[in-house]
Amino acid sequence: MRFYRVSEDPGFDAHKPINEAFLRTYTHTRYPGNAYIVSGHYTTMHLEGKHYTWMRQPAKRDVSHFNYDSQFGSTKSEDFVTHLSLLAGNFMVLWLYKKYCAMPDLTTSIEKKYDMVRETLKKKSVKVYDSDDFENSWTEIADELKVEAEPRLNSNEGGNAYEELVKYSDLTEEFKIWHRSYNHYDYLLYEEFCT
Repeated sequence: MRFYRVSEDPGFDAHKPINEAFLRTYTHTRYPGNAYIVSGHYTTMHLEGKHYTWMRQPAKRDVSHFNYDSQFGSTKSEDFVTHLSLLAGNFMVLWLYKKYCAMPDLTTSIEKKYDMVRETLKKKSVKVYDSDDFENSWTEIADELKVEAEPRLNSNEGGNAYEELVKYSDLTEEFKIWHRSYNHYDYLLYEEFCT
């Protein structure tokens, strides 16, 4: 078994099939064939086929990221609010623009980045799911692929695998108003595609 990681491939070209990159970097016997499913954080809009993604409600996403990063000491501050204020807002828009749309992170305004991400998701007919509804989305995808949905691995043990320092249910209304303002374009994207 061999894993291919885009981050470890200086020759990665977002405009070519990921299967070519995998075979190019594979040092053992090369097996003929085509990739049927490509998944991961570095899949780009330039790859052919059907595309699926999941979005999480922005405040829930930030709570989850903070709790996860805290176990590794990877936060900007031990205080959740301070930590978030030290990060750029609109994480989903920025990530999709840079990674999925494969655009350089230049001085393009956040409004234009948002517009491009939004239009790309529409033009590419990306099926966007709310991560809170993952079980139903997996059932739908399994049906489309004509594979059994069961047994499910349940490998995302967020909240069970590490200590929850912050809980979404404990966030104040004042914080939620600030968070919505600071992540305005993420909320627009989430609400258009997931609600």
